[in-house]
Amino acid sequence: MHATNSHIELSYLCKLIHESIQLPVHCKNGDLEYVETSSCNDQTRPLYREQLALIYSLQPNAQDFTLPIVHTTPYWDQYILLPIHRNQECIGTMIIGPVTTQALSEMVVSNILNDNEVPYKQQAMWLQYLRSLPVVNRSRLFHISVLSYLLVNGEALDITDVLEYNFRHEQRFLYEDSAELTLSNRRELSLFHSDREHETRMLRTISNGDKAALLNMMITLPFEGAGVLSKRSQLRNIKNLAISGITLATRAAMDGGLQAELAYTLSDLHIQHIEELRDARTVDIALMDAFLDFTERVSISKMNSSSRPIAACKAYIFNHMYEDIPLQKLSELTHLNRNYLSHLFRKETNMTISQYIQKERVEEAKRLLELTDEPLSTIASKLNYYDQTHFIKLFRKHANMTPKQYRDRGSADK
Repeated sequence: MHATNSHIELSYLCKLIHESIQLPVHCKNGDLEYVETSSCNDQTRPLYREQLALIYSLQPNAQDFTLPIVHTTPYWDQYILLPIHRNQECIGTMIIGPVTTQALSEMVVSNILNDNEVPYKQQAMWLQYLRSLPVVNRSRLFHISVLSYLLVNGEALDITDVLEYNFRHEQRFLYEDSAELTLSNRRELSLFHSDREHETRMLRTISNGDKAALLNMMITLPFEGAGVLSKRSQLRNIKNLAISGITLATRAAMDGGLQAELAYTLSDLHIQHIEELRDARTVDIALMDAFLDFTERVSISKMNSSSRPIAACKAYIFNHMYEDIPLQKLSELTHLNRNYLSHLFRKETNMTISQYIQKERVEEAKRLLELTDEPLSTIASKLNYYDQTHFIKLFRKHANMTPKQYRDRGSADK
């Protein structure tokens, strides 16, 4: 194709792809650049240009650059690098992005900037830049890369080939020592991992909610055989082992009937606490505390056990407390007729679905009254009660006191 026509074609493709997917598109062919973007304002545009320069510097050599690459920078912004082929040669690159594969909270962005040692004066600009990025899940990102490649190069790709190419393009982990040699050394010194049967018994104890049995097992818990997860720091090693233990305990608790969202939240909080600790003994204590916490909550959950449909309803109500929860949605969730579901729910819980939702919202309101300074009007509207008088009446019915009395009592206890 004639060079001038090729430039016109690339400019048109840039515009077409941008308008189709509504993401920034940057195309470079020799000294010519084509940019189609609506996501960068004047304040964050310098960062966009900086990141583009970084991405271009990371692209493979022309002979190795054959398929699209989805690249994540240390700042968690993602880009698609797309080779432009003409006459079996790579003549340029199209970059689609930046995007992020998950919504970045202010706390997450702060952690990212700390990891990259971004100066304090620049953090506000970075925060605005990263939180303004469009959210595109990883699956869609790869499908966009396949579609764009077809438009630009006229060749249909199998997405599995693109995934494998990306996997092989990223730097892969290489053992400093071979697994076989490490195993030989451990056997020579009689250094073995702890018995899997002991681990299985402990996890079964958590899933059974048996606190007494767990306490007895803790006496003989063999930390010395747990493994080596850090070669440079014993404290880091113990933290990693504790995090692994909490991960297993989380699954055991869910197997025992603990609601998944609650289990995952507890896991996050216990791990965050462990990360803040500075000596090995406190990490051990924190791990034991996490195991006991899961076990006690499983025990309580088992005392309130329900049939599968009712458990599903309770879990949905727990996770969607701040939303409208129509009976039809619960009916669809359990594949039961609304009247039968209502009858079954009342039979197992001694209350109607509406009464149960009210009770759970009052319990949530109690937590917010204890843990936050939010006014009652805000708490009520969050929980889908826009008539404050009606909410106070419901609260008094379930808590035997008004929200103000409940909050004042909590303040007096502190």
